[in-house]
Amino acid sequence: LERNKSVLVTAGTGAGKTECFLVPILQDCLAQARPSRGVRALLIYPLNALIESQRERLGAWIRGLEGRVRFALLNGDTPETEREAKIKSDRYELRSRESIRKNPPEILVTHVTMLEYMLLRGADQNLLRASQGALRWVVLDEAHSYAGSQAAEMALLLRRGRSGFGVRADAVRLVAKEQLHPLRDRRGE
Repeated sequence: LERNKSVLVTAGTGAGKTECFLVPILQDCLAQARPSRGVRALLIYPLNALIESQRERLGAWIRGLEGRVRFALLNGDTPETEREAKIKSDRYELRSRESIRKNPPEILVTHVTMLEYMLLRGADQNLLRASQGALRWVVLDEAHSYAGSQAAEMALLLRRGRSGFGVRADAVRLVAKEQLHPLRDRRGE
């Protein structure tokens, strides 16, 4: 990661795969502070349940940073406005689309469909404008689940995503994360 290389993180359940990328992302956000905020890391999960499962983990890490890094979960359950949010945004987590668009967090956790919408919706253009040139990390969870045409579509979406965030491919580190299957060894047997 120090040499700006992309990586594949693979291990069994509970082995610390998330921390393998989260600690370097947080360190990078702190070391490369920007005067204007924008999305620095895009964490893409395949399911809403997996997105939601990151709230507690991210919150625990980020609360220790005293508001210098913020995150948001963006999926179909994210309320449109702060007024609609059951829990309001704070200095650690943005909890409405309104807040995310107005002042994008450094870490945005979402899924493939929402990334596609974000690149197309007029309402999300401010988020992209505010994040121009800021994106440095893309994390793809459950990377092993993308094969064939689905993998090709993901590759194209990531390319469009980099373009939407105004960054070159060599400026963004891709972290592919997958769970090591206990019945399959590294040769696929």
